[in-house]
Amino acid sequence: MKFLHTSDWHLGRALSNNQTYADDQRYFFEKLYSIIEDEKPGAVLVAGDVYDSSVSNAEAISLYNEVVTKICLELKTPMVIIAGNHDSGPRLASCRELLKGAGLYVSGRLTADLAPVVFGDTAVYPLPYFNKDEVISLFPDKKDEVTSAATAMKAVCDIIREKADKTKKNILVSHALIQNVELSESDHSAQIGTASAISADVFEGFDYVALGHIHKPQQVNSKIRYAGSPVKYSFGREESQEKGVVIFDTADMSQRFIPVGELHSRRTVTGTYAEISAMKGIENDYLRIIVTDRVNGSSLYREFKEKFPFMLEISGTDASAAGGGTSLSAEDIEKMDDLSILTGFMKDRFGLEPDEEQIALFRVALEQADKEVGEN
Repeated sequence: MKFLHTSDWHLGRALSNNQTYADDQRYFFEKLYSIIEDEKPGAVLVAGDVYDSSVSNAEAISLYNEVVTKICLELKTPMVIIAGNHDSGPRLASCRELLKGAGLYVSGRLTADLAPVVFGDTAVYPLPYFNKDEVISLFPDKKDEVTSAATAMKAVCDIIREKADKTKKNILVSHALIQNVELSESDHSAQIGTASAISADVFEGFDYVALGHIHKPQQVNSKIRYAGSPVKYSFGREESQEKGVVIFDTADMSQRFIPVGELHSRRTVTGTYAEISAMKGIENDYLRIIVTDRVNGSSLYREFKEKFPFMLEISGTDASAAGGGTSLSAEDIEKMDDLSILTGFMKDRFGLEPDEEQIALFRVALEQADKEVGEN
């Protein structure tokens, strides 16, 4: 039987100017539907961080409902979903017993029974994100051995291994940080929580471990894998990553990574004003632009925003700091006041900040302009 492994959708994640990644995520889901139709997996495994926030917005909830309805009811494919550290477990798992009838199995919080979802000869153990205090509360006999995130995970996995049916293939779905995996700039919580990273040995004995939490798709060892996020959520290392889903087949224990492509790629471009202005073929990309010979400001931002509508960040030289630079997001530049705009223009064109007389003349010009607009 085949299983499709995906994770870290982060529905509702902010892009800029109150926009989200909804279009990029919809693009991924359309690809996902096609893969499900082609591969016909026995179930789709979603390894946490369905939402980007524990308090999800209406757009994100609507998209989630649309996706699970399509997969479970139209494509007739069961789903096993666990809560990640970004999710609200109780909210995600609301009506969980009712939803099982539609083939949607949601685990929002760790429970004492640790029961699997069985598909033919395969048992899938959903293990939502948890902390050591939850383990101690549910399994008080483990209190002495549970002293950290690593020992908490080991204690839970030990219980599952003891009760697992060895005649079946056993899959674990979890949301965790493994030691020495490669992180992306968008893995903020993982970067902060590296001290709580666990050894891959904790998952010994499972036929496949479908992990979420880390955004780069990567194989930890022959049986442990991160599917990664379906969208590039940061610049830097994530720019070069190939996003997709994993197919695990219990018939031959094989794993295949299937790329899904992207609606908007991410790209950092560096060069002079003339060099960047002449660039072609990047108009559809999420851009971080670094201009090496112009001071950053609203005029530069607006010019490049018109040419590159999906630009997210822009940096320029800083006339007040030798060899330095200023970096502003689109929102930063949109919020610049009139004096900041004048200062940026003066630095850009003349390498000087405006003096008091120039500022006074500028304010007179602004008042005149506002008056003319009012009259019209």
